[in-house]
Order: sequence, then structure tokens, then C-alpha cells
Amino acid sequence: DKMDNTPMTYTLGIDASRWDLHPDWQQLKAGGIEFAILKASQGRSTRDLRFEQHLQGASAAGLICAAYHWCDPLHDDQPQAENFLTAIAGKPLAFAAVDVEQYWQDWTEWQNKRITRLIPGSRISQNALTTAAEIKARSGLPVLIYTRASFVREYAPQMLAWLPQWDLWLAHYPYGSGRVTCSWEQLRGHFPRINGPSLPAGCRQWRFWQFSADKFMLPGAHSPLDLNFFNGDLSQLKAWCRMDSLEKSTINIQPEEMLERLWLAHPEIHPKNGGSIK
Repeated sequence: DKMDNTPMTYTLGIDASRWDLHPDWQQLKAGGIEFAILKASQGRSTRDLRFEQHLQGASAAGLICAAYHWCDPLHDDQPQAENFLTAIAGKPLAFAAVDVEQYWQDWTEWQNKRITRLIPGSRISQNALTTAAEIKARSGLPVLIYTRASFVREYAPQMLAWLPQWDLWLAHYPYGSGRVTCSWEQLRGHFPRINGPSLPAGCRQWRFWQFSADKFMLPGAHSPLDLNFFNGDLSQLKAWCRMDSLEKSTINIQPEEMLERLWLAHPEIHPKNGGSIK
């Protein structure tokens, strides 16, 4: 039973990364999860350690699978796109996303929650757009921009020049503090009482809504899951990500291009950087 103000039609899914340990994908599917957006890469060379494991499990359970890249504006754009494209090469993915939320220059400051050195908003905007456009052009997949309205407003208002032209995956958590342990059936009684997330200025609609993080403990998961709505029913989700042509979207890369991508994605092995290809 949905709350009166929740979306008229929606599809429930999750996103996951290495922090999500051993999900029971079959149980998640049985609970109503229809899609999984999995972290594949970050910056110019980092890969998520559980991407392939999560993808295998989610695919075997019959979920629609996607992958996302964490944009690090401290790294050049092209190597970031290469890192992601190499990570997902040959994988049966329905869509992709770039995660735009980093505004700090110093990860130690971020860990200590005392951020003083900010990345210029113009750089955040350029990095996100260039990386997303390259991934979209090279992969042939629909590409989402993951962010939140408050982030764009406070740290990168320059994004507003191009953001309305992109499909949006927006974070907005309309809950108070405190963790809730519940069944999948009980979760439906906790669905948001609002129609959708806050939209960045000039943006008219959302495609995906991350409505919960670190809130709900649910059967099949060993930690709280990031929960998401797709703005439509399952058939609309399949139509949006062109499931009928999914085979065509599986990226096929020749060995020579794969070697070139690996070389570009890992500058630490270049001889000029003291590395070796051996």
C-alpha cells in the first residue's frame, strides 16, 4: 500500500558498491528489487573491488543492471572515462551513471569532516559533463547524472547550464535520523510521503530517485541499502534503457583497443612515471 503522495508508478531498485557485503540477490529480487546500479570505478585508475561479483549475482537473480563512475575532479577527464569504459567492457549493462558529489580537494579533510579546501565549481561542472559525454558517446548506453539539488546549488551552480538536458538520478532523503529494521512488505509503509526529490533549478523531471541511504535494514542485506525509485513502472524502465537492444549495447572492444585503454587508465605503469609494463 503506497502512501498517497508517492509516485503513481515506480520501480524499486538499489545501488551498491564494495561497502555492501555479500547481498543475497535472489532475496532482494523476491522482495521487489528490479534493478541494481553498481559502482565500477572512481577517478583515473580505481576500480570497485566487488563490481564484478555484484554484477554476476544481480544478473543471475534477473535484475536490470547498470554501472556508475565516481567523478573525481582532481583527475583529468579522459582517463576517468577510459577507466570506466575499460571496467565495463563486455558487461551486459542496461545503462550507466556518473556520480557527481565530490567538492573537496583533500581526502584527509573529508575523512576528518573538516573540509576547508574546495574544488572550484567550474571544474566540478567541466569534469562531470566531459566524462559523462565521453561515456555516452563511446558506450552507446543511456547515461544518468547522479547528484543532489543542494550540491549543485552550493558547490557547482555552473552545472545548471547543461544539467536540464540530461537524465537525472537525484539523492533526496525525506527521513529523520535513526535506523529501521523491517521486512520488504513493511518497507512499503515507510515509502516517502513526497512526490519526488528536490530538482536543481531549471530541471523539470527526475529519472531515478535515491530516497534512502543507511536507513533501512532489510532481508537479504548485511548493511543498510541505498534504495531508489525509477520514475515509472517496470515496462517503462525497460523501454527507457532499451532492453530490447541490450545485446547491441554490450560493448565489444578489440584487443588492441583494450590494451590502449588499459595503458591510458594506468599512468603509474608508464616508464616516465617510473613504472613498467612487465
